[in-house]
Amino acid sequence: MTIDKKLVKDIAFLARLEISNEEKFIEEMQKIVDYFELLNEVDTEGVEPMYTPIEERYKLSERNRKDFEDAELIRNNFPKRENNYLKVPGIHK
Repeated sequence: MTIDKKLVKDIAFLARLEISNEEKFIEEMQKIVDYFELLNEVDTEGVEPMYTPIEERYKLSERNRKDFEDAELIRNNFPKRENNYLKVPGIHK
């Protein structure tokens, strides 16, 4: 894939970018694309796809849950409350 000025202008428009040095941008993008094209040369025949590079399962912490002791102190400092709920401004109009 070749990076040209038209492609750079299209990318800049879509990403809402202002590119001050188009030639340097083209050069750098071409290096990136060339590097990724190297991956097409890797023989992956018979290699099972991985969905994560970490093969071990995540282990949950052995720690016990501990409730915050001063939750009521936080609630009392909040300007608007209703029972144990904190009231915040709505996001819909």
